[in-house]
Amino acid sequence: MVNEKIPVNIITGFLGSGKTTAIIKLLNNKPSTDHWAVIINEFGKVSIDSQTLRSSADSGNIYEVSGGCICCSAKGYFRENLEQIIAIGSFSRIIIEPSGLGGIGMVSEIVLTMSNLKLLQIICLVDIFGLELEKLQRLPIYRNQILKADVIVFTKCDLLTEKTTENRLVEKFKSLFPGKRSFINRGDEFFWTTLFDSDDCSFTEENNFRMISAADTQLTDSNFHAFSYYFDAATIFSKDKLINVFKDHPEILRAKGHIHTVEGWRLLNFTLSGSLFEPSPGKGQSELILITERLQSNPEQNLELEINSAIVEPQKSAE
Repeated sequence: MVNEKIPVNIITGFLGSGKTTAIIKLLNNKPSTDHWAVIINEFGKVSIDSQTLRSSADSGNIYEVSGGCICCSAKGYFRENLEQIIAIGSFSRIIIEPSGLGGIGMVSEIVLTMSNLKLLQIICLVDIFGLELEKLQRLPIYRNQILKADVIVFTKCDLLTEKTTENRLVEKFKSLFPGKRSFINRGDEFFWTTLFDSDDCSFTEENNFRMISAADTQLTDSNFHAFSYYFDAATIFSKDKLINVFKDHPEILRAKGHIHTVEGWRLLNFTLSGSLFEPSPGKGQSELILITERLQSNPEQNLELEINSAIVEPQKSAE
């Protein structure tokens, strides 16, 4: 790769839109001779997504940027990672997964300033069920991610039971974001061959109108808060009670973690459009991350009490 620019793919999307799942599929289907670097940005202190990547995919080299969005408070660490990847000199591609609360303007701007990198079209994943959620549609960051991307890929379409529902939701998206190019993701091969290697990228250095102003307080991670909780491995949770806690707090936008439940260890993914508990390997402790809108009052104490109420006696475990 002497004198060749490294292609860079940014895969963005709001919290829980399926970015990590998409990257796992891409890593597992990449050419065996390719050497990829993945930069993954998590808003919370615990890197749940990077743990999932390492356990579920031919992960290659994972670079973590935690504790803030790389488009805002953590952008210095992001640049350092890019410089390190370039210096190594053996990578054939860089995948960047910004935080689900991050815009893509500053991320793209940093990539474009590096002469060794080539920015390909920016892909934004959109949970198709989220198109019916007014709360989500009103969030400036959600809308910004869509508007700044080159291509939209709808996710979770396999969960739709009727073709008419899919068509209706796609038409609703087109009315909300007229002219935005969008695709239904029904298979790994389509996602890879049609979108991932395309050079059809309208994001150029001249397109400064797409950059985000750092002064726009609606588009920074300061409007959100991450709560981290840790529990001894012997602590057993009720899945239903946990979900009820999340639903009782409309300020909660996302919950994820490795949780020891009555049914065994599970990888928890809660979003505004639904929840999922997937079997996962046992861990030394349960880890739970909640991402909320930042309120005037601090809900942390009440949240902790309610999460503790979802604990059941260890002897009730099915294991």
